Order: sequence, then C-alpha cells, then structure tokens
Amino acid sequence: MKIVHTSDWHVGRRWKGIQRLDELAAVLDHLAAFIETQSIDLVLHTGDVFESRNPPAEAEQLVNRFLVRVGRAGAQMVVIAGNHDDPLRLDARSLLTEFVNVQILGRPRPASRGGTRTIATRCGETAVVAALPFASPGAWVSALDLAGEEAGARSKYARMFELAVQDLRGAFREDAVNLLMAHTHIEGALFGESERRVHIGEDWAASPEALPSTASYVALGHIHKPQKVDVPVPAFYAGSLLQMDFGEAGEEKSFIVVTASPGTPVQPDDVEHVPYEGGLPLVDLRTSLAELEETADRHRTGWLRVTVPLTEKDPDLNRKVRELLPNALVVRAELPEPEEQPDVRLEPGASPVGHYGAYHRRVYQQEADLAVLETFQSLYDQATDED
Repeated sequence: MKIVHTSDWHVGRRWKGIQRLDELAAVLDHLAAFIETQSIDLVLHTGDVFESRNPPAEAEQLVNRFLVRVGRAGAQMVVIAGNHDDPLRLDARSLLTEFVNVQILGRPRPASRGGTRTIATRCGETAVVAALPFASPGAWVSALDLAGEEAGARSKYARMFELAVQDLRGAFREDAVNLLMAHTHIEGALFGESERRVHIGEDWAASPEALPSTASYVALGHIHKPQKVDVPVPAFYAGSLLQMDFGEAGEEKSFIVVTASPGTPVQPDDVEHVPYEGGLPLVDLRTSLAELEETADRHRTGWLRVTVPLTEKDPDLNRKVRELLPNALVVRAELPEPEEQPDVRLEPGASPVGHYGAYHRRVYQQEADLAVLETFQSLYDQATDED
C-alpha cells in the first residue's frame, strides 16, 4: 500500500500582509499530480487544513478543489481537524466529501462511533485508520483539575490521550495496514519557529509511550518542523506545507511517502520524504546598501527579510531597500551598539512637550529640533481641544 502523509497547510493564513494563496495553489497542484501519477492508495492529512475556523472563501475553494481531484484520481483520503480548524464545520463538510472518497473527522470520538475507519484501497489491501483529531486541554481537563494541581492536570491530559489511543487501536487487525493519525504535541518533539506557543506547550504534551507498538505507521500533525519521533514505532511529523516564517528560512518542506504491508511495521527504507514544489523560499539576507545595489537581481525570487548594517540611523532605509527589492517583506537596520545612554531626568510637573524632549534625548542622544517640538506642541493642543 502506498500512502502519502501531509499536514499543517494553514490555507488562508495572512502573513506580513499576504495570503500566499498562489503559492499554496502551486504546491497543492504538485502534491495532487504526484498522487495521480504515482497511483497513491491512501492520503492522510493530520490537521490544520485551514489557518482559522472561518477561512476565506478562496481558501475553502482551494482545499475543495484538491479533495475532489484526489478522490477522482482513485485514492482514498482521511483528514482530521487541527487546533486551527473548526471541528464542527469539518464534520459537516465530510457529508459531501465522502462522495469523493475523502473522510473527515472534526471531533475526537471513540472507535465505536467512527473514530477508527476501515478502508479498502485500490491496491486490494485494507487500512485500519485510528484517527484522533486535536483535543484541547479543556476537552479532557476540567477547571477543577486546573484549580487543584497543575502538574496533575497535565498528567491527566496525557493519560486521556493514552486512553483514547488505546480505544482506537482496539480495531487494529493482523491482516491490515494499521495506522494512527493524531494532531498533538508528543513530548520531546522539536518545535519549529512558526508555532504559536499559546497552542503548543510542553505542559500539554502527550507521552511517546502512548503511541501503539502495533501500528504500521503513526502520522502526526501540529508541529511545523518535519521530524521523526524517537519511539520504536515509525512515527513522523510531516511538517508544514510552506516555510511559515523567517525562522524557517532554508528549511526544506516535504510530504512523506510510506510503503506499508499488512501486519508489519514500516521499515526505514519504506519512508521517503518528497520536497514540495511551488512555494517561494523565505530568505534571510544581510547586506549593505552598496552591495544590494550591485546584486539586487539575484534576490528578486522568494520573500526576503533584509538586514542592513549602518553606522547611523537612516529613516529612508525601507524605501531604498524596497525600491531595489519589492519582495522584501521585512527591512531591518543593524546599528552599532549604542554608548551608555545619558541619565535623563525630568523635573516634577514637566509639560508633555518636556516629556517628549526627554524621550528624544534618551533615544537619539541629541536635542530635538525646535520645529519638531513646536509641531508636537501644536498636535497636543489640537488633541486637547478636541477632548
């Protein structure tokens, strides 16, 4: 059985003022073409299909087009909700997507209520998929637990994850390819640079020991850095579809292709990482303005964060860089370490313009121009009159 594991698309995410929908469309086109040409039997998506619970229509259209295309190609697909997805909306969407062989699970549920799916694939082999969508701490840990002892609450969360897995894996069969897919943080996994730590924390990690040894393969989502989890069973985070932030500049993003046989765990040689194609790279560039003028043509591909070493502040730096590189999303000045700032003290009862003058001396180590102080006073007077 040939399986593709993909995850963390975050379609509809607005970053630095752009949505990157054209890039996402190109990457998903490449992924769909691979599934078609390689006759993939089963596709697993381990959550965070969308960036938000209420994605823009263009984002939904992009995802729907992919799901229909994969279903028409003859592959089966299972999708679980991540913490960014709306589980109720994904469950509702599944009523339609099942007509194109795409099963979606928005909310965690026991095996007896559809938490484990048995899927007959076109290669003639059967997959048993134990699917565990994201469960927030509030779903498994009550306010009373948190009020009692935080360590105990965290332990209870990990225990509830383990119990959920135990229930779901009960449907595994010796004559099938047994798969667990989950959207969670496994303790010990390495964060990427783009995760929101409010959603991911060591405190709410599941234990690696909870992953079933009887699984042929464990497909994980939630962490954007592609990696193998250090457990005896083959368990992988596929990572995100695109480089999500400049902290991930240079990091290769890929989906995972797994070749599995019934009743046996997947071997290392059976796991292949295939780079996504179509996304623009994020580039961290440090260069002087003079060098940039000479080499700008080399840097007009991708999204840039440009750091320019300066000897003194240049209020026009952003304009100068973006005229040369319109794809520079972030422009930063790198200034020499400032000398120890003077101790600026205000007399009691100082006027607002006096406060501003002190701020200017502290930040710029020089007196503000008289015209600047007069403009500040004029604006302050206008604001006071309006109040």
